[in-house]
Amino acid sequence: MYNAVFSVMNDHKEIWSGVFQLKSVFQKFSENLSRLTALKTDQQMDLQPLLDAVSKKRESLLSLVYPVANITLAYANDHNKKEITKKLKLSINKLTCSNDLDLIENSKVIHKVAKKLIKKSVTETEDPDNKSISIVDYGLNEKMVLDLNVAKKDFVKSLLALHEATQNKVVMGKQITSILKKNDRLLKNKMDLLVSIFATSKTNFYKTYLEARVIQ
Repeated sequence: MYNAVFSVMNDHKEIWSGVFQLKSVFQKFSENLSRLTALKTDQQMDLQPLLDAVSKKRESLLSLVYPVANITLAYANDHNKKEITKKLKLSINKLTCSNDLDLIENSKVIHKVAKKLIKKSVTETEDPDNKSISIVDYGLNEKMVLDLNVAKKDFVKSLLALHEATQNKVVMGKQITSILKKNDRLLKNKMDLLVSIFATSKTNFYKTYLEARVIQ
């Protein structure tokens, strides 16, 4: 309806342009309509690429966190590290059916434990008199721990991007509603009243305007 009203008014400026207040209300109406069109275009942005990115980053994180967690748990079991074992069992169990936020938090726990053990293994390696078995002997290496941290951060970034886009859609929806209400008020409270000046002098224009007002 708004586009139809705009077209009628825009095509018949020579009829009504002498009425200053009609020019003023039409300008505001046009500006709102332009903003409305831009918002609707932006709001229609496809979120699927962002959803796909989240899914891909989640799979990548899971593929990296499981080996690190399992190796670390095996080491903790062998060395009777009860506190570590408790933390890791809890984290690994939660990974299976965790939501995104839980996955991030549990990945942090696993990364923190693994990083600490890797650091400890470096110290042990530098001591020639130390013959103890380190976590490196279980297959864990520094790159695995670093890759896990990177994957965790990438997953967080993908979630933030999706959240921001989703929130933007909500905000734009509210802005669209606000503009629709503003244009409705402009039409009902001013433009309809002023255009009626031409009801008898420019009957074709007035009839066309009324028809445009009822187009859905």
